[in-house]
Amino acid sequence: MKHITQWISKWKEFRSKREATYFGTTLYDELTINPIPSLLLILGTVLFFVYSLPYAFYLGKFFYWFVGVLEITKVLKIPFLDELRYYHYLSAFVYFYIAASLLIDISRLLNKWNTRTVFVKNEIWQIQKFGLGKKLNKFDLNTEGLQLGFEHGGLIDYLGWNRLVWEKDGKTTFATPYFFPYKKNKIIINRILKR
Repeated sequence: MKHITQWISKWKEFRSKREATYFGTTLYDELTINPIPSLLLILGTVLFFVYSLPYAFYLGKFFYWFVGVLEITKVLKIPFLDELRYYHYLSAFVYFYIAASLLIDISRLLNKWNTRTVFVKNEIWQIQKFGLGKKLNKFDLNTEGLQLGFEHGGLIDYLGWNRLVWEKDGKTTFATPYFFPYKKNKIIINRILKR
């Protein structure tokens, strides 16, 4: 057990040194994001796939009916289009195509929601996973014409759907992921809002 705790402490020390060299300082604050929206999205996606898979064969029956209504088999004179089993193969392909495209869209949304937001001096660094690496976006808070919006209050505070949104000329320049406005995040928000 002693060796495991030593290994964990060495790993934390190595990680803190690496982040200090990455940010150029040890004086940085990271916004703690709310994982609940991401978990709800993942749970909803899994439930959608689990409960929709048994009904995928209805898609094959729909294709069979659709081809019959348009009378494609009579026009093209393709005999195998009269058999229902070929439409089940088509429905499986369409279902998995829809599932793959939905997973790609959800992964992009999760990547946007799980962006690391770090406040370094008068800059905001947003670090995203990008391919096999990371993507860093830097924003200067002293930019001319930049307006800060803070989405908060009421039920939003309890659900953790608070966000900081910076706009310039009516267009959103950048925004933080969802977070709870408590503990360390409250200190960061007060510093940004200068109150």
